Amino acid sequence: MKFRSKLILFFVLLITIPSIINIMINYKTSSEIIISNAKDGILEVVQKKNEISDLMLRQIEERTIALISDPDLYRLFDREQPQDDYELLKMDREASALLSKYFRKEQDLYIPQLVTSYYSFGLGNTGYTSSSPFISVPSGGFTGSYIHERIVESQGSLVWIPTYDMTRVFNQPELSGMDAKLRMIFSIGRVINSSPIIDGMSRTWPAHVERPVLLINFHEEYYRQNGEQADAAAGSYFYVVSKEGQIVTHPDSSQLGHSDKNGWYREFRQPSGTSIVKDGQEDVLMGYAVSEVTGWVTVYAVPYQQLLRNLPLVRYTDLLTALALILLSIGISYVISDRLTKPIKRMMAAIQLTGAGDFSTKIPDQSQLEFRILIKKYNQMNEKIVELLQENYESTRREKEAEMLALNLQLNPHFLYNTLNIINWMAIERDERAISRMIVSLSTMLQYTVNNGQEKVSLGDDLLWLQSYTHIMENRYAGVFEVKYELEELPLDTVVPKLFLQPIVENAIIHSMAAVTKEGMITISGRMCGQRLCFSVADNGKGMSREQLEALLAQDYDGIGIRNIRKRLALMYGTEASLQLESEEERGTVVTVTIPLSAGLET
Repeated sequence: MKFRSKLILFFVLLITIPSIINIMINYKTSSEIIISNAKDGILEVVQKKNEISDLMLRQIEERTIALISDPDLYRLFDREQPQDDYELLKMDREASALLSKYFRKEQDLYIPQLVTSYYSFGLGNTGYTSSSPFISVPSGGFTGSYIHERIVESQGSLVWIPTYDMTRVFNQPELSGMDAKLRMIFSIGRVINSSPIIDGMSRTWPAHVERPVLLINFHEEYYRQNGEQADAAAGSYFYVVSKEGQIVTHPDSSQLGHSDKNGWYREFRQPSGTSIVKDGQEDVLMGYAVSEVTGWVTVYAVPYQQLLRNLPLVRYTDLLTALALILLSIGISYVISDRLTKPIKRMMAAIQLTGAGDFSTKIPDQSQLEFRILIKKYNQMNEKIVELLQENYESTRREKEAEMLALNLQLNPHFLYNTLNIINWMAIERDERAISRMIVSLSTMLQYTVNNGQEKVSLGDDLLWLQSYTHIMENRYAGVFEVKYELEELPLDTVVPKLFLQPIVENAIIHSMAAVTKEGMITISGRMCGQRLCFSVADNGKGMSREQLEALLAQDYDGIGIRNIRKRLALMYGTEASLQLESEEERGTVVTVTIPLSAGLET
């Protein structure tokens, strides 16, 4: 990709990635805020709904207490079982009037009855029979039902019975074709065994008198008659379920009397709260509150997706904003990249000219600091290249001149060797053997130093040169000292630093023999020490004190002194080589050099 394309892509990604992250965070935060607010609102609504229902049901409870404490109720049933229909009809009218006294309202939503094993009292009143949709509960069907069993087991306490099908529970198959709204009811009941106060005395029900059961049947619509709330969202609804999971009231009448199939009611742990549960295939936000009267749970169910129905608008708005920012970033990046790439294009054109050999190319200064510095360095580079080319030309010219000079000077050593050879023959003709030997030694030394430019040499060649050197020096200082060699069988092909013993011998001649006038002795010895070569140069000169010895080591800052030899040995052998000095005043000096064995010289 071109730099400009990369720059545009970079700007687009720089806007796109944060925008996508912002959309995700914004969507998640918005949904959390909506759900949190919805939970608070739903919980408040369901609590209000539950409070209203409890208020109505508590009024019913209070009326039942007032009824069972009424002396007229005690007088009505404190008798033997009626034997004829007239007496039953008369009791029914009195019971209906008594029930109407306490339950005279809302007869279309609930109806009270006093049920015994022989008759159901309460529907004989005109008010009920003319307008109430309720069907009388048969005494035989009631006493044989589980409802009667539960009420009797409560021993006078009020019992709340969740919604059931009265035609099935009370064995009334002839009414099974009725509308479900009429058949499906929930009830409360209690056995009347209170002791009313009559004429200032507490009366107890005689053992031979059958105590009636107060049974109040409710349409499940009773819960929806008061406190209806506007739906928070499409598909939301209220319903009531017992703690055992049996549905008491529900907008879908087919659910009445059945258990909540999802079983989420088992998760109730607090008197009220909210929970997100599965209702079939979708998530539903449930707000619930437990009734203090019945123990049943009022539930407000709102589809989860309905709560978030407006969030796509937020997402679309974020996407459009992100798209606008991306388009804006493309435009801005196009402009910026154009400003950045123009100097680069100019520099590329200049580099091509430089590559073609035109080093005089100059790029005008740019306004941007970075490009101004870069172009300045480029122009300086071209100037430096021109200087280097000139220097290279001059260097090449001087190199050729030096090569010609070297070719000319190659004649000089041959002339010198030939001259020395003539002098040697003249010395031999005159029987000057000492002079002849000195000339041969000098010739050998000159050939070794002039022709051999290597730093590493064979031990044999270096010893031969050293012998030539000492021979000349012995003759120079004739009678002052003598050089003695004590060389054991040594591997003459081993590699050693060039002239590694000569500076030591030279120091012995110049310094130790300076005060000697005769009988001086320099002993050069060499031997094998395991896998090492040990050499020593000993003299019987004036020697040195410790201070002089340290000064000797320090003064060799240049040339080929002792310190120079140490450095050469360290570079070639590292820690495997060593050089040691021992000296005593008026007794002489001993220098010991130890080096490892090395292979022969490379060919």
